[in-house]
Amino acid sequence: MLLCSIFIEELWSWNRVVNLSGITEKKEMVIKLLLESLVALPYLPARGTLLDIGSGAGVPGLIIKIARPEFQVHLLESRAKKVSFLKNTIRALNLKGVDAYHGRAEKYNELPGLLPSYNIVAVRALASIKKTITICSPYLAPGSLLVTFKGPIIEKEIEESRDLMTKLLLSEKYKVRYKLPTNNSIRYLLILKKDIIS
Repeated sequence: MLLCSIFIEELWSWNRVVNLSGITEKKEMVIKLLLESLVALPYLPARGTLLDIGSGAGVPGLIIKIARPEFQVHLLESRAKKVSFLKNTIRALNLKGVDAYHGRAEKYNELPGLLPSYNIVAVRALASIKKTITICSPYLAPGSLLVTFKGPIIEKEIEESRDLMTKLLLSEKYKVRYKLPTNNSIRYLLILKKDIIS
């Protein structure tokens, strides 16, 4: 896919000057950033609004936008240099319906431009599940999905988050075990759903 190739070229070029990712080889960028983001696609709705918190190099939000152009996507990042990369890459890809914002998710009331809530909130390498839930929950409406990418200690993190999940009406919708090519370590896609009170 041409847009994915442009994304990888932009990331590789910028990463030599601005520390966007600890991954420096193009092949690893394709596997660990691009392919991993695409793992979520079969479990997402066909369209909707998506907020990527701590977007960094645009992972997973910008990659999901490339794959699902129908989505309206907002990328939230606290580091100005990374926001500059995101805005430049959005222009390079000529994408519509995606914007990058500078700010911290915890400052929920100080982020003009963001929607009151989103159909999907996505995070990668943000924090523990418990902290992720705390940061992301203000952006979740009933029926919304919280999409997270986690490593092998997921069960421990889920158990530590049970009480908070119950309090915030979050339930486990999908827990998908996978491995990335050329990488033997176990990864998990965990998707939580904000329950609708009947």
